[in-house]
Amino acid sequence: MVDPLALRARRVRALFLCGLQEGEFPSQRRRPGLLSEEDRSELERLAGLRLGRREDPLAAERYLLYAAVSRPEELLVLSWHVADDEGLASARSLFVEDVCDLFAEDPLEHPRRGPVHFSPPTAARAVALAAAGPAAGGGEGGLRDERVLAELARRPWSASAIECYIGCPTRWYVERVLRPGSYDPDAEPLRRGGLAHAVLKDTLEGLREQTGSAALTRGKLPLARELLARALAERGSEYPLSVSPERMPGARLRLRADLERYLEHAAAHESGLEPGPLELAFGMPPGVEESEPELPAFDLGDGVVLRGRIDRVDLSPAGDAVVVDYKNRVEGTPARWIEDGKVQVPLYMLAAEALLERTAVGGFYQPLSGGDLRARGILDEGAGIELDCVRGDVRPGEEVRELLAEALAAARSAAGRARHGELESRPDSCKPGGGCSYPSICRCR
Repeated sequence: MVDPLALRARRVRALFLCGLQEGEFPSQRRRPGLLSEEDRSELERLAGLRLGRREDPLAAERYLLYAAVSRPEELLVLSWHVADDEGLASARSLFVEDVCDLFAEDPLEHPRRGPVHFSPPTAARAVALAAAGPAAGGGEGGLRDERVLAELARRPWSASAIECYIGCPTRWYVERVLRPGSYDPDAEPLRRGGLAHAVLKDTLEGLREQTGSAALTRGKLPLARELLARALAERGSEYPLSVSPERMPGARLRLRADLERYLEHAAAHESGLEPGPLELAFGMPPGVEESEPELPAFDLGDGVVLRGRIDRVDLSPAGDAVVVDYKNRVEGTPARWIEDGKVQVPLYMLAAEALLERTAVGGFYQPLSGGDLRARGILDEGAGIELDCVRGDVRPGEEVRELLAEALAAARSAAGRARHGELESRPDSCKPGGGCSYPSICRCR
């Protein structure tokens, strides 16, 4: 015995919804006040009062009805009585009619035993398919509409979308295909990341223009700090760090301190690498990117194409490429990249190698904050490059190429399953630390 609120984010085999009586569910509305809504609005306008708005109990109880009837997997029973204890006629809830309106044949007019086929609206059906979990895999269930599958077959992929599908196909379907709108502004970490990328790009380009090289050295550190401060001032309006004005100054100071600390770290560990393309975009639709040169999408094979933006590509004296991807913090180790579905840096290495026609000998996630600013990734020990790496990140060339091949195979497999409409719920890997990102949609166990 539970109430509708206790059923949210749960699934049950059978549900008996009892007491569907008019005046009980939905409950009797409050008696109207002395003034109508129009009179209240006019009084507020003339007198400057704030009378507030009455709550709509019917809307709240419609939500509770949905929370109840959407939870059973096998059987839903709606129950009411036709008379009260005194034998007087009792009206059933109008919610019963609302549910019956969803069927091709009205169950109240044509009662029968056995299953009744339910045809929900198109939008609701799309969400229901996404939430169906393992039963929604290709073949017996899953995405079967030919138009949807054709769209997925043509869709270019980003590395983050592939990682999202590997983590949880249902989350990928909600965020990347359904793409529901959000009333909330972008999270502050996203705003911070966007501003940090833009500021570092401007700083390194400024160093290249004024000194002929974008490489950070101890001698260039004062100039780099000056360029960083200027870029933060110029770019701040494009990437507001918070929707709360009182938080803006503190957030900007923290970001500046973190970026200055990164510049000092990079200048103290000169690698001999020269920063090459910055924010290198490839496969972007016309008009989306203004970067030069315009590069095509990277073909992963099996009809899967990749597009994206590489934060930085460093070049060695021999002309080899090292991919750098900025992160606020870096978690995990390269040894678990494939197991954890972290394929972004390996895919960017392959893309840089193919599109720039240079051998990719390394790829790193570069943290911009935290206690340890050493980059984490992989580096071919035969490339002759000295980097401030964590022990174990420098590997034989065969191991580097093997990891790239595994990342490529994982990306192809994920994209192939998605294009065939295979969906399942993976709450253990849906988000960092485990747990479902969309429990009200997914309803996974």
